[in-house]
Amino acid sequence: MFPDIVDKTLLFLKVSNGRSYFHSLLFVFLSFLVLFLLSKGNKEISLSFLIGMLFHLLLDLPDVPIFYPFISYDFAYIDDPIPHWTMTLLTNPIVQLTEIIGLGILIFITAKYRLYKIDEIFKYLKTTSGFSQNLPPDLNKQFQIIEE
Repeated sequence: MFPDIVDKTLLFLKVSNGRSYFHSLLFVFLSFLVLFLLSKGNKEISLSFLIGMLFHLLLDLPDVPIFYPFISYDFAYIDDPIPHWTMTLLTNPIVQLTEIIGLGILIFITAKYRLYKIDEIFKYLKTTSGFSQNLPPDLNKQFQIIEE
């Protein structure tokens, strides 16, 4: 979500076309690294983010500069992007389906982990993985979580 907000802000400032910086593998891996460090090495969260971002790029192909800034791309600037995005959302069934699925996943995660406030989101990101808590009792004894 954060990249989309920054992306749209840059678009309105005519600095970017909406995909130049934040739809590249470089940005995906840098944001993964930042999230990994912010979550104190929580692989469950950071790897889920990485996989989600890679699928996001895959679904946006071929309209993304995946190897930017290592390969130069010609970016098309949209003077008034809101009507363009709205028309795409209203007329393209693939866009509609992916947006509905993404919204459903976001609602599910928010409800499951009760992430209704920003401090709850940060607390969730800072906690350790709940992997061992979800195991059956007999398997749970085989794992020992060591906190450093």
